[in-house]
Amino acid sequence: MNNTFSLKPKVQTKTKLKPAMFQSLNILHMSSDVLSAYLNEQMMSNPLLEWNDTRSIKSEDLYTKAEQFVAEDLSLKQQLQHQAAVILDPQDQPIADVLISLLDDDGYLREDTAELRGMLKIGEGRLNRILTQLKSLKPSGLFAHDLRECLLYQLMENHPENELAMRLTDHLEALARGSVTALCRTLHCSEAQLHEALALLRSCDPKPGRSQGTPAAPLVCEVQVEIEEEQFKITLTRSFSELVFNLMPLDDPSVQDYLKQKTLEAKNLLLAIQKRNQTLVSITQAICLNQKAFFISGVPLVPLTRQKIADQLGLHPSTISRSLSGKGLQFQGQLYPFSFFFPTQVQEDLSQDQVLRELKKRIDQEDPAHPFSDQQLSDWLKAQGCPISRRTVVKYRQKLRIPDSRVRLQWAKTAAARKKKY
Repeated sequence: MNNTFSLKPKVQTKTKLKPAMFQSLNILHMSSDVLSAYLNEQMMSNPLLEWNDTRSIKSEDLYTKAEQFVAEDLSLKQQLQHQAAVILDPQDQPIADVLISLLDDDGYLREDTAELRGMLKIGEGRLNRILTQLKSLKPSGLFAHDLRECLLYQLMENHPENELAMRLTDHLEALARGSVTALCRTLHCSEAQLHEALALLRSCDPKPGRSQGTPAAPLVCEVQVEIEEEQFKITLTRSFSELVFNLMPLDDPSVQDYLKQKTLEAKNLLLAIQKRNQTLVSITQAICLNQKAFFISGVPLVPLTRQKIADQLGLHPSTISRSLSGKGLQFQGQLYPFSFFFPTQVQEDLSQDQVLRELKKRIDQEDPAHPFSDQQLSDWLKAQGCPISRRTVVKYRQKLRIPDSRVRLQWAKTAAARKKKY
């Protein structure tokens, strides 16, 4: 038998995020408070950067800030980056860092696979492999797309022997209605088995992102919007223009390479801040123009998606999401989260916000002694030209924090009994 060996060239495309690009993505996601702290850290390692302002800081304030800096716990995302560095290949680490930065405060990765592939410019196989590794990080349940996945990951990690508990994640709405008997029939189990599985389900954390690390930051006002002669005036609360670059001309050749590197880092940082500011202003301007009737006349918001804003500005939808996450817009003395301006479209020219208003108005008008069932509310909405199913009515009613008709009837009876008593 003849053994032959040959060398065949193979072309393989790999994506590697440059440090400057990764830094720009992170800065785009940061709130002004987080960015301010980050810039202070950068100044400590780069002598060419400084704050060009007149702020005076007392010595005791410096000691306080230093104490806070030393004692500060690692955030959850920092913990995840350290864990990922242990189990991931070095070439996958930049991709993992971006995915970690996209986690929301609850620990969910809301972007779908297609969005992530387009943003990261990688294939589905590589993305799935990295995500599978990231889903093994602690605490379990992170990187899920929704509540069902979050609970399922935790059960698979902590209670893989109980198949019934994992099957329950497909019946969360039935659980919310408390239909134990119907669930037993559907899942072919006894009530004792169901209650055992329920106990395991209740032991899961629906928001694993809040269980460790520093607490979620409050909503930060990033942009102020004013109207002058029906024109929008958009002002960033902080542009960080006071951060300046100062070149240090030294003739010592031993430090020339060091200064060259620090010059490049400083310029990339300032460029990333400028890009963040421009992107945030452009997105805010587009939101104001799309929701002009709300800002000018106070009428309900119209349906709007991040995809539409992205198409108008020539950006990727994930860039819109990253730029607005955790940030707020101030208008007429009220602070709105940017997510407020993206109501879901129920049907053409009809937003979820409008349906919620109509649903609440209808329930407020009901006879307390004969509250409307979810099916009656669904039928009424359909008669008004809004084809909403009973299941969707349940979801909207829960979003309004309104209990079902059975609870509302009980409340009415209790109130009547108290009134009769007194």
